[in-house]
Amino acid sequence: MAGTAVYITWVTASLLGGILLMPIFRPAGKRVTLAGFVDMFRRYWLHIALVFSIYLWKDLLDGLDRILMANTHLDMTPFIYAIEGDLVLWVQQTFLNDMLTFVLTHYYVAGYMLLTYTASLYFTYFDDRWMADRVLLSMFFVYALAVPFYLFFNVRVTGDHIPEMQALAYHLTPEIQTWFTRIDPFTNGMPSLHIGVPFTVWLGLHRWDHDERWKKYRYFVGAYIIVTAFSIVYLGIHWFVDIVGGIVVSFLAVNLADKCHAWLWYRFDERTFNARLAWLLADFNNPKRVLLGGMSRLVNWIKTPSTTQTGTAVMLLLATTGGVLLYDATHQDFPAEGVTYPESAAGADGWLVALDTDENGNLSAVIIDIENDRTYHDSLYLNEDGNQSQWGVMNASTEVLISENHAIVWQGYRIITLKFSNPGTHADGRTTGPLYTDLALLDDADEENAKLFAIDDGVIINLQSTEYNEVFTPISDDDVILIDGEGNSLAWVTESSPLTANILSLDGVQNTLSVEVNATVDSAKDEQVLAFTGTMVDYVNASITAISFDNDYLVAEVNLSAVTRLVLVNLDTGEQRIIGDPLFPVANPSIGHGVVAWQHKWGLNSIDPNNAELDWDVKYHIISENRSYQLHTEDEFNQTAPQVMEGHIAWLQDSGGEEPPKVIIYSLEETFEPYSSRTMQIAIIALIPLLTLWMIQRQRGNTESPDEEE
Repeated sequence: MAGTAVYITWVTASLLGGILLMPIFRPAGKRVTLAGFVDMFRRYWLHIALVFSIYLWKDLLDGLDRILMANTHLDMTPFIYAIEGDLVLWVQQTFLNDMLTFVLTHYYVAGYMLLTYTASLYFTYFDDRWMADRVLLSMFFVYALAVPFYLFFNVRVTGDHIPEMQALAYHLTPEIQTWFTRIDPFTNGMPSLHIGVPFTVWLGLHRWDHDERWKKYRYFVGAYIIVTAFSIVYLGIHWFVDIVGGIVVSFLAVNLADKCHAWLWYRFDERTFNARLAWLLADFNNPKRVLLGGMSRLVNWIKTPSTTQTGTAVMLLLATTGGVLLYDATHQDFPAEGVTYPESAAGADGWLVALDTDENGNLSAVIIDIENDRTYHDSLYLNEDGNQSQWGVMNASTEVLISENHAIVWQGYRIITLKFSNPGTHADGRTTGPLYTDLALLDDADEENAKLFAIDDGVIINLQSTEYNEVFTPISDDDVILIDGEGNSLAWVTESSPLTANILSLDGVQNTLSVEVNATVDSAKDEQVLAFTGTMVDYVNASITAISFDNDYLVAEVNLSAVTRLVLVNLDTGEQRIIGDPLFPVANPSIGHGVVAWQHKWGLNSIDPNNAELDWDVKYHIISENRSYQLHTEDEFNQTAPQVMEGHIAWLQDSGGEEPPKVIIYSLEETFEPYSSRTMQIAIIALIPLLTLWMIQRQRGNTESPDEEE
């Protein structure tokens, strides 16, 4: 896995550093021995498990955050920028220095690990249960309190938002960049836990270290906070507001731990935990009595109308509502109805056409009107061999081409036209003489007829001509290698100019636009591609291998031998930019309605591949935002052939034999389903009487309490 070596170095240095510092920060009268580590785990294994459980559910939350961002585009960064402006940029530009960048990047990661390890281990190793009960629980709470912000108050790193700002830490080396990109969604800025966790430790020491046995360690943590605050701003990661958020969350975490640590550790104290468990399992009646007793106390607790019960009901209502909305927001894709075993699919505007295979291998077209939620079936009488065997050609794939008003099913020597104005029936298929290299489908001006073009031995022919296989004379090139159609325009690429995309408009006057695509990046990224693949990036023999375009933009897939890259071209201004990650393979781009979608293998190291990186995943790019979103990451599904439609993206999903393939439709429009809106409405109505009751109870309690002066 890319970046593993540097990560292991950070972990090792942090652990070793924490151990070497133990004699300096040990309380008076305590010694450091090897046996002490064994005793530490025996005495405090639940405390340590509580803190380090954070690492387990952090990955889950980061995955949820990526999906939530892809579905809802929750981005509060502009509001943060409106508050503090370019203050962080001034800090970075004032102190910018290569050596400082190098030192602070490693300090940013390794230092945070060191602080977490020392705060978790020192109190437990030196058997200070008073501090361990409170500080370790505070560290857990600071993470828990940050979760709602990370999911619903997404703030991007400064280096990803301010144009002049550099994300110095993320780009120090290619390996570090890949490691950061893998583990960090770059949207979890508020609050900063690089400040939140150490400030929680410092505040806990300041609050609970009454005999100042940890005075040296408190000073060390205070110094760490100051250097870290400068580091996270300088490195282009956090805003100053993120630091404020980290301090506030720390204060809340410490106060929360102060209120509930006694209740928690009374029940989970390691010194009595085994005895409690043994007593519970010794007699079947013991767990029965415990369960019944707990239920009885719960009923009595609920029956007592107080602010505690009402406040708990309010929190549960908010948590339930938030959970429903979170589930909705992270489940915006659904399988297409009526498709049992798809072979291929294509989508445009509000239509999706999938080729479905029955148990006998016969293909039928499933036409889905997404806007009106209707499905039509059209038996094509094709099979897995089609009509190929009679021509001596076997195993040619069956493809679907789609336009706004038509679809074409192309299998070997047979072409069938489907018309959306009359779904469920198709025109008679035509049998072609040659086996064409590629097809392109366009709509005629009257929207009733389809224009179909093909490549025959490097020459573009018009299949609507009166004379079969008539050469399309407006295009004189005789070495065409691929074509594509959109609306009433035709695009093509030739073997002699493999990096030039040509677009011919067939509306009235025929005008040709030629665009030379540039897929070059800085040399450091090319060197990283070499490290991942063992192959040099070949710009000399680069060629366009796929194109997709609309009236405003063209996206081209460029093969560079070692890797494929996507280049987005503004057809009005000629401006070009690479979308997606230029380090890893991409394929099958589709564009429309201001969105680009493609399949990619993010993080793939071909020399040392990880199973989670071998399958294709879907990614899409919002052109107006100039921002990309990843729909799926480390799953076991192979997602291919994404198709951009109006308000949706569709793709083929294959689980690798565990279940039949599916056509998945992902909604770009409505984030929350109607039932979620009703849930929110019910919750708001229920909150009115609950909050009113809670305030009355609070007021009554204050009235009944005697005044201090009295």
